[in-house]
Amino acid sequence: MRDVVLLTADSVRRDYVDAMPFVDSHDVLTGVTAGHYTRPSLAALQSSRLRASVQSKVIGPALAEVFGEAGYTTIGLVPTAQADPAFDFDAGFDHYDNYMSGSGNAAKNRRSGLREFFGSFDIVRQVYRRVYPMEANMDDLPADDAVVDEAIERFDDADGPRFIWVHQMESHRPYGTGGDAIPGSIDRKAEASGGHHWFGSSEVTETERETILDAYRASLGRVDARIERFLDEIDSDDPIFAFAADHGDEFGEEEYYYHQGYRRRVADPIIRVPVVLDGVDTVGDRLSLLDVAPTLVESAGLTAPEEWQGNDLTETTTDETLTVAPWHDSATVAWQDFERKLVARDADVSIAERGEEVAVERSDVSDEVEQQLQNLGYTDAG
Repeated sequence: MRDVVLLTADSVRRDYVDAMPFVDSHDVLTGVTAGHYTRPSLAALQSSRLRASVQSKVIGPALAEVFGEAGYTTIGLVPTAQADPAFDFDAGFDHYDNYMSGSGNAAKNRRSGLREFFGSFDIVRQVYRRVYPMEANMDDLPADDAVVDEAIERFDDADGPRFIWVHQMESHRPYGTGGDAIPGSIDRKAEASGGHHWFGSSEVTETERETILDAYRASLGRVDARIERFLDEIDSDDPIFAFAADHGDEFGEEEYYYHQGYRRRVADPIIRVPVVLDGVDTVGDRLSLLDVAPTLVESAGLTAPEEWQGNDLTETTTDETLTVAPWHDSATVAWQDFERKLVARDADVSIAERGEEVAVERSDVSDEVEQQLQNLGYTDAG
């Protein structure tokens, strides 16, 4: 059986893939995410079920479970609180690390329930970001180079066949650290765009926008180089290789910047992402990220679970997609056929599956995980 490599990266827009020359040298498909930020999007990718986006958690049978039951060694290295085991992202992995657990992080990331509540207000978010800039919070994560180094070592040491999932975070704003990152003042101004700003003008100038875009494109180039390095250095003959992003980012479209979960936005810059399926003969040039899991499984000679809702792209095209953008008790839903798009904003959303109905609701997780999410800009409140 062939090894399977799934590499994902944060915040990569479909229309900026030219900044990733190695990825762009492949046949790049247009993917539509099933969620609008990391957790619902990657949960749906791993579960191949829209319910996973609605609930913002992995729903079994998950991709790693299918490979594991077929005899694969399964490895997951995903450095973000969004993919915490609290949301069942570790399901089916022989080794899984999201680099967020441990007493050191627990002590560093404690916070009060009051801060969680007040974080739902614009002014408090802006004060918080002035005290704890995004770059400092991203600095708490391991460097993507170190994650890729570990991934190569673990992959080569594992018995075959092997399935590995590695996620890179450097393409998440502020798109680097130190001199590579967006200056904090520009980052805060952009984050507050589209709403009220309590510390001066919220209008991002064209020069500031170019600063953001330059940093973004440079970060994509570094992510791309690591993808190429990983594939060059692993000991594997002709692996199946997939690349996808969890979502994109906005850069002033409709006055908004970045991706901010509480806004429930489903604009194309956020939900259209590049996808590569190398070593797989696919039909069509577009897909839902729900299609990634069944396509990988079937291409490896296995059978996709009947619960999965995605298409096997070796057999059929995907002509329509659904994106659910959940945040607590409501969601925005987008249907599209790549020519037309219908959006229902801030709706009460539930999904019935095998006689069970589930709805969008607030996640009940530990204080530690909540703090890690807030540090990344996902104030899980209100």
